[in-house]
Amino acid sequence: MFSAITRTGAFSAARLPFNRAVAARSARAFIATPMRCNDEPQSVVAARAKQHRPISPHLNIYQPQMSWVLSGLNRLTAISVGGSAMLYTAAFGLAPALGMDLSSSVVAGSLASYPGLLLAAKAAISSCFSYHIFSGFRHLLWDTGRSLTNQGVINTGYATIAATAVATIYLTFF
Repeated sequence: MFSAITRTGAFSAARLPFNRAVAARSARAFIATPMRCNDEPQSVVAARAKQHRPISPHLNIYQPQMSWVLSGLNRLTAISVGGSAMLYTAAFGLAPALGMDLSSSVVAGSLASYPGLLLAAKAAISSCFSYHIFSGFRHLLWDTGRSLTNQGVINTGYATIAATAVATIYLTFF
């Protein structure tokens, strides 16, 4: 029964902006689980409900915006730069125990024999590193309270992308 309590006491459903029939129809329209028969076990009802449950949309319904795309890219570059540095440090520490030599001269000599691989490695490392650095500068600018408008975020995003492109080209080829 629909009723509400006020200072003066309970009042009936007739005073509410909807009646029981409308509420029942609305409730039935939004039920995501099928009706349960008394003789069905709960696991069967739960399995049937899972089949009829709508799939909630994720990122594919949103139009990509510069702010969240660059934020995700900043996180990915942090993981790639930090993760590769940690893996190389661990490999460098374990190399003598495994009988390997990962000194700078040996690594540079092995990459020099494959110029395409060297160029690709330099481009990947420099692009991730430079983007993460310039995105960090962008966040430091925001910490001062500047460029926090929508247009400011977009402008600093383009500036970050441009600075990353210039730094990547310089670090890769020079």
